Amino acid sequence: MASARRIDWIDAAKGVCILAVVLYHFNQMVLQQIDFGQTAIPTLWNLIITALKPLRMPLFFLISGFLASRSIISRGWGEIRTSRVANLLWVYVLWVGLYWLFTESVIEPLDVDVVAAGAHPDSIGGFAAQLLVADTGLWYLYALVLYFATCKLLQHLKHPAVLSIGLGVVLHLGSSLWLPPQWWNIGSLLDYLFFFAIGCHLKPLIDRHYVQCDMRRLLITGALTLVALGIAWKLSALEAPGVKLVLALLMVSTTIDLFAWLTERFRMALLCDVGRRTLPIYVIHKLLIFALVAIMPEALNVEGAFGNGVLAMTPLAMTVLIGALCLLAHRGLNRGPGRVLFTMPHTFRRVAYRTGLLQPVH
Repeated sequence: MASARRIDWIDAAKGVCILAVVLYHFNQMVLQQIDFGQTAIPTLWNLIITALKPLRMPLFFLISGFLASRSIISRGWGEIRTSRVANLLWVYVLWVGLYWLFTESVIEPLDVDVVAAGAHPDSIGGFAAQLLVADTGLWYLYALVLYFATCKLLQHLKHPAVLSIGLGVVLHLGSSLWLPPQWWNIGSLLDYLFFFAIGCHLKPLIDRHYVQCDMRRLLITGALTLVALGIAWKLSALEAPGVKLVLALLMVSTTIDLFAWLTERFRMALLCDVGRRTLPIYVIHKLLIFALVAIMPEALNVEGAFGNGVLAMTPLAMTVLIGALCLLAHRGLNRGPGRVLFTMPHTFRRVAYRTGLLQPVH
């Protein structure tokens, strides 16, 4: 029973994380680009989404490290290259290419102004450079590959947990202290190794202490989170070196306990199902948001109390709708030849096996 509960809170938390990513991008690319006059609702939504920033990706990467722990610690390089690295790289390169083609053939000809759509290289060389430096909205997949490889390399040295987590702290602080804001892509790659390494190497601790909700710990970390967020906000220090690290640890602990408590008491089958299928939502959702950029300003041009009510519910409703449409698209695409959109083709795998580049997973 303990194992089932643990999986449930992981899936539920992953579901919330991916929906928070969709909400963030909808707010950034649609809601915040519309002038609503004196209406305060978009500002309130922006405040809520900004407050969730220390949680959204740290928790996502911590869970990813947790789920990858056995592969990194107990399996050989061949299995890592096949089941983790190769497939992630395939999906990353393929979907960055699809976004590039979509922008080239649809966005630019229609002259749609998509804020935060990411860089759009005008050559194959620029496209390759974009892939290497993760200057793309799909950087999370690339980061996972780098973190897998880093933790696996360090696994062969003495004290791999200390080295991996320590390196994560150094990179996180270095990113905050010295990296220019416009290098957001490099900063993203440097910021989250710490959380992936914690999930990977502290899996036994998480298994032991977070398999069930500790209500006292939940109340303490929840209170500390609210106090720390308030102070950081007042001092404009949310991005200060070390501050976002402490905030993230508090918020991650609080959220894990919260979902352990929720999944012990309620069936959260729908949210858990979303958490088990985060990849299609992650790679597809921005394409849907691109389409919304052209129509949402007109659709939200509603005045009065009714208009405010619609506006207040729109970010949450659109997040759920976009997530559902992504899963529906995945169901239609992930069959026959369409499977190559989400999984490395068997032909490529067979060639890699024959050449020794990859090894089958046993």
